[in-house]
Amino acid sequence: MSLIDFADSAVAKIILTAVAVWVGWTAQGWRKDAVISNMQRDQAMKKITAIERKAVIENAIRANLDKNAGNLRKENDDAKTDRDTVLSDLRSGAVRMSIPVRAAGRTSTTEDATAAGSDRHETRAELDPAIAEDLETIAGDGDDAIRQLNSCIDSYNDVRDKFNWLREGGNVQAK
Repeated sequence: MSLIDFADSAVAKIILTAVAVWVGWTAQGWRKDAVISNMQRDQAMKKITAIERKAVIENAIRANLDKNAGNLRKENDDAKTDRDTVLSDLRSGAVRMSIPVRAAGRTSTTEDATAAGSDRHETRAELDPAIAEDLETIAGDGDDAIRQLNSCIDSYNDVRDKFNWLREGGNVQAK
């Protein structure tokens, strides 16, 4: 049997077809492996990018919270200094606290009529310095609570804004 006869035979055609299928199958597998590998690499890069974005956002949130806490400490320290000054002045008598009082025998209708038509002198009663201190302390505690709650609200809004920005697909460099 010569080479030409072998090429014409059915067995040769089957063997050549099988070899061609095997080569094609292997080449296609290599190509699909490359596609799968590229997809896995892309997914890994997306995961790394998401982790980096999360870290950037967490750092920004942490920095804002630290800044808000520092501002609150400074505001509280300033308010304490002011309050201590006022309390010291109340104790020494340099500052006196008084409240308006109604004069004996006057009714609200006569007061309203005279107040509308004249520049009347208001009757006042001076508070005991200890009572004035107590009132100032109560007011200062209320101011402290308000500052603390405002700082809490600011911190909450900062965190909410960052998460909303992240959820909306914000760019790490944009904010």
